[in-house]
This record gives sequence, C-alpha cells and structure tokens, in this order.
Amino acid sequence: MNRRDFLKSAGAGAGILALGSNTEALAAATNHNLKTKHIIVIMNGNGARKMEYFERPDTASEFLRIAKEGTVFTEDHGNHVSNHGYMYTEYLTGNDLSSDQPMLPTFAHYGRKANGDEATKYWYVNPVAYYRQWRFNNKYFTSHPDFGIDSRGASINISSIFYEGNKKSPAEIVAKEFPQDMGLTAKERKQVEEFVGGILKNGSYMPAGLKHPLPPRTPLMEEGPTLELVPKILQEFKPRLIVVQQIAHDTGHGAGGYLRDETGYLEYVKVATTTNELMGRIFDFVKKDPYFSQNTSIIVRPETGRDDEINLYGEINHSDGYYYAHRTASIWWGPDFKKGQVVKDVVSRMDMCPTLAFMMGADKTLAKGSVRPHMFESHVTGLTPYREVAVY
Repeated sequence: MNRRDFLKSAGAGAGILALGSNTEALAAATNHNLKTKHIIVIMNGNGARKMEYFERPDTASEFLRIAKEGTVFTEDHGNHVSNHGYMYTEYLTGNDLSSDQPMLPTFAHYGRKANGDEATKYWYVNPVAYYRQWRFNNKYFTSHPDFGIDSRGASINISSIFYEGNKKSPAEIVAKEFPQDMGLTAKERKQVEEFVGGILKNGSYMPAGLKHPLPPRTPLMEEGPTLELVPKILQEFKPRLIVVQQIAHDTGHGAGGYLRDETGYLEYVKVATTTNELMGRIFDFVKKDPYFSQNTSIIVRPETGRDDEINLYGEINHSDGYYYAHRTASIWWGPDFKKGQVVKDVVSRMDMCPTLAFMMGADKTLAKGSVRPHMFESHVTGLTPYREVAVY
C-alpha cells in the first residue's frame, strides 16, 4: 500500500467518538475474575516497526514465541507518529490531545488510585533520565485535581543510576531519583535503597552473554540494563505494573543526514535484534517461575512505528502517512488472554490506557479509547462491546 492510499483508507476508518467529561468518582478496584496480578508493559519504542518485532523471524523470534501463545492485534493504529510527546500522551492517557504533557491521568494513575497501593507497586523503567514519565516534574505527571501524589508510581532511570563513574551512595541515588513528593514511605525508601545497593554491588544490572550486543554508544547501552532489571524488580517488589520505555530504536534517524560509520537503519536493526533477545529472557523468567507464571501478563506495543521506506541517507524515520508508522502490532500474553489469536480489526493506541486500567480494576477513566474485549478469555467479566475510535 503506498502512502497516499494509506492516508485515504485511514481517513475512511471508524466513526468518531467524542471525548467525554467522565468526572464520576472512581470506585474501588473491581477484580473482573482476572487472574493477572502483575503486568509488564514493554514500550519497545521511540519508533519500532512491526516488521522488525513481529513479521521478520530473524529479528523477532522471541516476540513471535510470545505472540504464538497470546493475542496479537496486527492493525493497532496511532494518530500522531511524528511527535514523541503526542505519541506518549496518546499511549499513556488514552487521549489524542495535541500536548506532550499528560495533563490527564495515565493507566498507572488509575490503577494505583483504584487499589490504594504503595508507590513501589507501580514502576516506570527507562534508560534516560526524566524522559516523558509521570514523575514529579510538570512534564511527567497529571495535573488533574483527582490524581495527586497518592496516584504516582515509582520510577528508575538507568543512565542516572548505573552510568560509568557514578560515585553516589544508594541513599544519595534514591534521594535524587525518588524525591519526597513521589510519596514513598520510609519502609519503601529503605527497600529501594537496599535494592539499588545490591544490584550496584554485584553488577547484576548488566546483561551477560548476549549474542547480539547493543551498539556501543550512549544511550543505546542503557537499553540492556533497562530490560535486564525487569525480573529483578518483579522479584523484589512484586509490583502490579512495570512499564519499560525503550528509546534506542530512535537510532534509526541516523545522524540527521550526515554520514557516520553505520547508517541509522543498520543500527536500528541491531537494536531490534538485541531487544528480541532480551525479551526472550524476560519471557523465560516469567514462564519458568512457579509464582509469576500463574499471574503475570506481558504486553508489547511501541508508541509508534516507522516509515515503510529507508531514505537516501540510510535513515528510517517515523513520518505521517506511512502505513508502518501508523499501524503497529500489539502483543498480549498472560493467563487472561486467548492463545494463538490474531486480530486484524483496526484498533487504537488510545485503547492501551483504558484496557490496562481495566486489568488493574479501574473501570472509570477519562480515556477516549476503549477496553478491548477481543482477547480476553471467557472467564473475564465486565466486558462491553468495543467502541471504535476515529483514525485519520
């Protein structure tokens, strides 16, 4: 499909659903007979084409292994593909408001508010400090009056904690990365300090024995620890939610039209290949663990895709109008999802927020998207027919 035809087909998509003003008080969490107690969301992002993590066996073997045992949406649409802030706002809040500041709550806010959990039950892990999180800076947390400090989660930035030459103590690191206004209790703060100190001491944040190492330059190198820490965070804190935000795929942009040793596309493929290998480690850990194998779900979806074509500089960007930029694949694996199902219906990135909130027992959200009933097994209750959202 060429770019012009794709734009026409997208414009003729589903009917428009107006953003409502759902200001009803949030009820306590509802179980819906779900078996999932822990959710891992992999935002393999800053732009990853489904070609590299779902369609190509050479770069997607581990992702395909996960997909084979779960449900895959092959036409998962995102409206904004060229602005990172808008993409993340759409993903995290379920709204396509043209803002890179998520003023409305994210699925993590909804989950923690409904369950009344501690901060360390919600983790946001990424390789770069202060990069589009729901943290304490006004770029990262909601300004909605009903979602304050009691609904923010914990977060950990690989580059600011484990970078080479860091001489700070675990207490100093935690004081910087987990300020008082993030709402950690004294008990949680001590646990996080001990956790950080332990992995710093034994170096267990660095993945060993990779067949496909990441390109040796920052911030790409931090992607490995970002994914390597997932099982360790699961074991230590047993969180309800871990969101892993990757950014290394953005190396596809290359050097902005300037030459370097390798083109952006070649480095992008290397990142995709290593991500695939690290995802296999996470999947194997969950499947083999007697506890987590029974109650953990893994969801994979980038915040956007990338262009169908590589440009004349060897770069692969994410531009409006390209099929692979707008249409990603989302993979849903876990005890509540149908096995081996492929859904070709057009769905929206804005569904991520309400669907994940639903899985954490939060039924009421301000999201424009809809809970996806397609993939849930028959034992799950409280599902309603899917509401289509406009794509353009």
